Amino acid sequence: MTISPQASPRKRNHWPLQAVNLRALVSLILATALAVLSPSSRADFASEIEAEGGKWANFYEQEDLEGLMTLYVDDAIVALHGQPALFGIDAIREYFSARIGKAESVFELDYELRETHGEIAYIISKYWLKATDKQTGKVYKDAGRSLLVYKKQNGQWKIAADIDQATPDVTWPAPSGLD
Repeated sequence: MTISPQASPRKRNHWPLQAVNLRALVSLILATALAVLSPSSRADFASEIEAEGGKWANFYEQEDLEGLMTLYVDDAIVALHGQPALFGIDAIREYFSARIGKAESVFELDYELRETHGEIAYIISKYWLKATDKQTGKVYKDAGRSLLVYKKQNGQWKIAADIDQATPDVTWPAPSGLD
């Protein structure tokens, strides 16, 4: 009896086993890195990424379109509830240029989760937006939850994905009393 090359034990593909071992190794390295970081280092990462989240609201409130655009990677995606997804910085710029500066806007953010994993970080927050149209005085209010996913690019955090949604557990008035 002959053994075909495909059935030979020496010729078997061990890729699935190698992939499992690689995953285990990566998990061990990540767990070790998190264990080595002091709680204050982890807090520094959370504070750093929280500050990034605040930049978005500040640029929007200040009607600074160019500042807002500096926060995104070129191939970012923005998915706002009730709107088609925006792919890439040009589509994002076009969308916000038609809106920014048309109203006096005030944001309130309540960060629920901030995590950093190497070159990727994310923030999940509740938000409240109050915008008063500069011409008509009409007030627009929006509330919901947002997810900002960041990538490190040239040593700076940049938004890769910006998603918001209406959610029944985030409603007006805002916790601070903004109404």
